[in-house]
Amino acid sequence: MTASTARPANWLMHPALKDAVVLVAGGGSGIGEAAAHTLAASGARIAVADRRPEMAQKVAAELAESGAKAIAIAMDVTSQSDIDAAVARLGKEFGRLDMLINTAGVINPAELESLDLAEWRKTFEVNVDGALMLARSCLPLLRESKMAAVVNVSSLAGGRGYPNGGAYGPSKAALISLSRQMALEWAPHGIRVNTVNPGTVDTPLTRANMRPASIKDREASIPLHRMGQASELGDLIAFLASPAASFITAQDINCDGGLSQALMVQKFHANA
Repeated sequence: MTASTARPANWLMHPALKDAVVLVAGGGSGIGEAAAHTLAASGARIAVADRRPEMAQKVAAELAESGAKAIAIAMDVTSQSDIDAAVARLGKEFGRLDMLINTAGVINPAELESLDLAEWRKTFEVNVDGALMLARSCLPLLRESKMAAVVNVSSLAGGRGYPNGGAYGPSKAALISLSRQMALEWAPHGIRVNTVNPGTVDTPLTRANMRPASIKDREASIPLHRMGQASELGDLIAFLASPAASFITAQDINCDGGLSQALMVQKFHANA
């Protein structure tokens, strides 16, 4: 973390977050892990859910070591039985749910012409179907909360195409639309739903899907000239989930270092 992005671990500290219960899907690494740490530092109790049990256990142990109340749950968002078991465990352990953070997702780079339809369906199954299945299963508990919020992590790719984007961009566009629909349907219950759209963020998933040379090229195209840090996305997610954002719903918010405006910036400099 650079000096420009350093911040105290408990920067949010909204009083209502003390003892709030948060389920973080995909919380075993990357952006989900960062959001779990930020919310835990503000006093929230965290259920770390991931399809990789060992990763969920690792993060939950780290949170516990820092003094937070945390549990690990093995959960695949494409499995309704996994989701049902996770929500039941959450209810048994904490008796409530205030915030759902969904960072679970997959990337299957390919061109549409050659993309196998099975891979297309798999991408949508995780990135869209999984988000709907999880949120619907959490709905009964969220209805009981006085500060209920859902934050889905989409992508800048949900608003624009890019080379080799395959099913990823379309699935993330669908997630943004799904989140807006949730926000409108569930607003009468006091449940807020927002979407965060990361640009290029330094996570294991990014490193696994981009060559070092590609990362260098991407950083050069970002106005801030660097990738985002997972902690920076975690901070935004924590804010949107918290009562500090109590009048924000049905929004999709870019967190991209200016990447979404890069073409405009480059054109401006070219003509300067």
